Amino acid sequence: MKEIMAAKKRVYRQRSSRMGKTPNWLQMPDEIMGGMILQRLDAVEILMNVQKVCRDWRRICKDPAMWKVIDMHRCFDNNYYIVKLTKQAVHRSRGELIDISLDDFGTDLLLNFISRWYFYKILNSVVFCVALNANLVHSSSKLKSLCLTRCYSITGNGLVRALKRLPCLETLELFYISIDPENIKVIGQSCPQLKTFKIKTPFMCDGDAFAIANSMPALRHLQLLDSIITNDGLQAILHGCPHLESLDLSGCSYLELDGSLEKLCRERIKDFKFTRPSYSLERCICGAGGCSAHQDYELSVISPEGDFEYDWL
Repeated sequence: MKEIMAAKKRVYRQRSSRMGKTPNWLQMPDEIMGGMILQRLDAVEILMNVQKVCRDWRRICKDPAMWKVIDMHRCFDNNYYIVKLTKQAVHRSRGELIDISLDDFGTDLLLNFISRWYFYKILNSVVFCVALNANLVHSSSKLKSLCLTRCYSITGNGLVRALKRLPCLETLELFYISIDPENIKVIGQSCPQLKTFKIKTPFMCDGDAFAIANSMPALRHLQLLDSIITNDGLQAILHGCPHLESLDLSGCSYLELDGSLEKLCRERIKDFKFTRPSYSLERCICGAGGCSAHQDYELSVISPEGDFEYDWL
């Protein structure tokens, strides 16, 4: 019996020596732990839990390289907490932020924070964060991609003020954000490197299409979902944006693509998509049949920060 037990121990020791010791996760290099493991986690999870595991993980979570890409979504009933976490994440990027997405929350003040806050060192490298005037260097001037989804408290004017300070922006995605043709014109002038523009709103009309054509000639990818642009708006885009590689017009119910116009789109653009909505636009807007949604009228939009009006069409 003793011989059998000794033999089992020898076999166990041999297997253990071949397999090696169990790796110590806390001794893993920062580049692997931060760039390949922790960075895959949700930003809220990192700020709320991960950084509290140990001192080493907290040090890694403060590295600006961890916050070049920030994806924040509403996960609290009170927006105060998610806004606070977003500011903390932007603070930690220290000017290295290149991509940020906000989903189901966000205000003009938060956009202003993202585009205007500047970092400097003083008194033995203690980092302070202060808001500076627009004529100084801005912390998020390297930002290349901005995605806003269902941020109903963000106004067109607030968006424009922020984008004026983001000249390196290449991708802008707006889903259910209210903007008008003048806003689009200013965005195109303020962001000359804009290559991708995606927008989804039932209030996008020919006036907005003309603004895109006149102010965004360098566009490579354009997505106008559920808009009410007509053939005139589409022709203006084809003429004003000659470098388009992809164009998505899904849900644009007022487009009447005949053989020649559709053929032109497919010949000019590598990736062209067009599908009609499966619902009635009249019922979608007014809730009842028998009216025309393509009439000239003013649509009043209520904002938590006050009332404002847009001229629709």
